Amino acid sequence: MGWPALVLLLALTGCSHEVVWLGEASPEVSSVKPKVPLTVAVVLGAFDETRLQGPGVLERFARALRETEIFEGVMFPVPDGAEPSWELQLAGSDSAFEPDSNFWKSAVASALFPLAFAVRLENDYTLELEALLVHRREVRATYTGSARIRHRYQPYADRVAMNAEGFELAVEGATRAILAAFARDAQRLRLEAQRP
Repeated sequence: MGWPALVLLLALTGCSHEVVWLGEASPEVSSVKPKVPLTVAVVLGAFDETRLQGPGVLERFARALRETEIFEGVMFPVPDGAEPSWELQLAGSDSAFEPDSNFWKSAVASALFPLAFAVRLENDYTLELEALLVHRREVRATYTGSARIRHRYQPYADRVAMNAEGFELAVEGATRAILAAFARDAQRLRLEAQRP
């Protein structure tokens, strides 16, 4: 294989996948003044029957919540034996869709390898996150955030890297939607903090 062919091959494999955000743009999130006078413990809710690793999503969510400075305090991880009066329970679900055409495109790319560089496959992924604000086992508020992304890739793409990139984008987008809802609802949350 000559240098020109090798350079072309490297160029083609370098752009073998992309992750595309679908739907509305992810909202901007800013801190609120004054902060909501609550310390919330971020805890894991239901992540049943998903491809998600709940603890990993929870950690990213708690870090983003702390950085936005909406609440006076964010407790994460929750120390053993602690009994916080306010919890933020994070639950999640996800779904994926892959069109039937991917099967035929993959078959053509396998049978006629040079076409693998021209074939583009795609699948869609949706992530839904729900955050319940709970005070002593009573749900005081519910917030949801969703993210829809599309993977576009060639048959030889690094699927692990592509899925990791898509996961990060989806978690960030769904988290930002919830954080923006907290910020919009800050006045009501301040009133909730004063209720017994």
